[in-house]
Amino acid sequence: MSYIYNWKDGIKEEELKNCVKIIKSGGIVIFPTDTVYGIGCNVWNEEAIKRIFEIKNRNYNKPMNVLCSDLKDIKSLTLEINQKEEEMIHKYMPGACTLIIKKKKKEVSDILRAGLDTVAVRIPDNLIAIELIRKCGFPLVATSANISGKKDGVQIEDICTEFKDKVDVIIDGGTAKIGIPSTIVEIENNEIKIVRQGSVKIL
Repeated sequence: MSYIYNWKDGIKEEELKNCVKIIKSGGIVIFPTDTVYGIGCNVWNEEAIKRIFEIKNRNYNKPMNVLCSDLKDIKSLTLEINQKEEEMIHKYMPGACTLIIKKKKKEVSDILRAGLDTVAVRIPDNLIAIELIRKCGFPLVATSANISGKKDGVQIEDICTEFKDKVDVIIDGGTAKIGIPSTIVEIENNEIKIVRQGSVKIL
């Protein structure tokens, strides 16, 4: 059975504490971001990551992104951030830009990364998402809250039918502000490469 929390009018502290407790114990939470709703878990819990792949019917050769609350969170996942990458973070985050960083710490799950030597990170511009991450004290794995290949979830009605009772908590934060997934970029030879054009244009 899933908890359904209505945070349209603001975060409820006792429910937030319960979400954090659930995530820390390996649970799965659906929550709003600035782009679309995300389904997430503790970035350091590989069993929880596997569970997200299974819930979404997601192919294991597709990596998932990581949501962070600040630059410190991003640095906890990587061995090194070069100057260009840090400039991108300061310019486009918080916001709808996901940055693929080549060097990652060995503790970052191979399953999360689909075996690649990279990790994709983003700081969302959404208070609910940021507070979840901050209160947990670690980044969250996050991918769109939809069955793979289906439409991205932008409001709770898009999500509950498919995910109710498959996840531990569903947080209703109203309609996602942007409604389109983030733009994914990577720095190659000090140049910006657009991997996926999303809601933000990179200049």
